[in-house]
Amino acid sequence: MDYEEYIKNMDEFTKSALLETFNIGASRAADALSEMLGHPVTIEVPQLEITSLKNLPEKVGEDVKVAVYVGLGNEFSGHAFFIMDFDDATRLFDLMMMQEPGTTTEIDEMVQSAIMEMGNILISAYANALSEFLGLTIEQTPPEIAIDFLPAILDFALADIGQYCDYTMLLGTVIKVEGIEFNEHFFILPKPEDMVKVLEKLTGGML
Repeated sequence: MDYEEYIKNMDEFTKSALLETFNIGASRAADALSEMLGHPVTIEVPQLEITSLKNLPEKVGEDVKVAVYVGLGNEFSGHAFFIMDFDDATRLFDLMMMQEPGTTTEIDEMVQSAIMEMGNILISAYANALSEFLGLTIEQTPPEIAIDFLPAILDFALADIGQYCDYTMLLGTVIKVEGIEFNEHFFILPKPEDMVKVLEKLTGGML
């Protein structure tokens, strides 16, 4: 079975192992964000879905998004994105600043900086959990932020990865701050040869 076929038909055991790993990262990210925000934060990853790249905008939403991007390298290379709805980003910033909901309506440099830091914490926690679980060194680039429609945000990553594989892992990410729930998305576009290492680890070399 080739790589794309395996990703597309990933079995439930492998999905569960990956989901558990990402939830460990989410728990660590929640602790870090609780300190940053000064409010209790919980983060859960209730589902992992294998989806085609062309269906990502439909799955994540076709309106304007706020995306935090981190490049991954060394023994696991690829592109990691944390995607928020525009309105959720402004609502979360109001919570962070202890402002009345609706105070922030635009995403200026201060809002961008805060959301980028939050996204970086989340992506780093996911990457570190994956690194520890797999025994792989995963280096991370400084975060970047983009505000645009999803196809434009993903353009450069798809040009890099899309030539190898048409599928990716999409993680629903539920963030709760002070009882307010934000339903966002995280996904990773790995280089196929490095994702094979992950799958072989999870399947005991049966790939």
